[in-house]
Amino acid sequence: MNSAHALASLPQRVLLAGATALLTVPALGISSASAQSSPSAPAALPATPPAPAPACVISNGGFEEPTGLRGAGNMRTDIPNWRTTSTDRVIEVWGPGNAQATGSEVPADSGTGFAAINGAQASSLYQDIATTPKTVLVWRLAHRARSAGPDQKDVIRVRIGTPGGTTAQIPLGQTGTDIADGGDSWGHHTGIYRVPKGQKLTRFSVEAVSSAEGTPNLGNFLDSVEVTCSPPCPKGRLLHRACDAWGLPLYRTPVARPWHTHHGRPSRPEPISPVPGPIGADSILPRPAR
Repeated sequence: MNSAHALASLPQRVLLAGATALLTVPALGISSASAQSSPSAPAALPATPPAPAPACVISNGGFEEPTGLRGAGNMRTDIPNWRTTSTDRVIEVWGPGNAQATGSEVPADSGTGFAAINGAQASSLYQDIATTPKTVLVWRLAHRARSAGPDQKDVIRVRIGTPGGTTAQIPLGQTGTDIADGGDSWGHHTGIYRVPKGQKLTRFSVEAVSSAEGTPNLGNFLDSVEVTCSPPCPKGRLLHRACDAWGLPLYRTPVARPWHTHHGRPSRPEPISPVPGPIGADSILPRPAR
């Protein structure tokens, strides 16, 4: 019996059952022309993951973005990378041509732009950066009062730590946390911070403390904010003094002494005698490129 006669001899309900099975095969993973032609709902796109924090770097530290800002009192909500604790989320940025606000032109410390921390209110400007635990973070910034005289000082503090728990930092060369500068020139300040064990996200914040103007929405110019991180201190039995008093790695030139022989057999080498590099944050770590 040929195949045509075999199919013809089968009961009609068997043929219908077989046809139904063929139509339902795509559910088992086998495609058919009818299944391919039918429209299907588009798959849901995955949610966009949040942008990772920059690795131990302050972005837009000179407040040069957005570009083209001129004059005093540019109240912006689109300053890249920076955030503010001000309740209106506004950051004040100054540019060239600002003499009308203060009576004389206030030049930027670097580039053309700088920020006023006391924008609509006394607040803090901050960034969250990715850090490696047990490294040393070195920070630098330029600060200036809005007032014109050298004796009328605005005051800020640098606070560093976890996003939920920053502590005020003592700049190098100072005994207290307050950073006070007059309005006749920019003051430059540097400090160090040891990143604790397990802390992979660190908040760098500059807090307005007081203003010589006497009003909470005037004062505390900020510019040239930089952060760099050292590598972890070298580990090893022969390099147990590889960091200075601040915890910064000393760039040393290892000098190994020759081996001695004892009854014809070599003895252990004497410990490496490190040659210390220069002490000081500015000389140990290079400044980041602008």
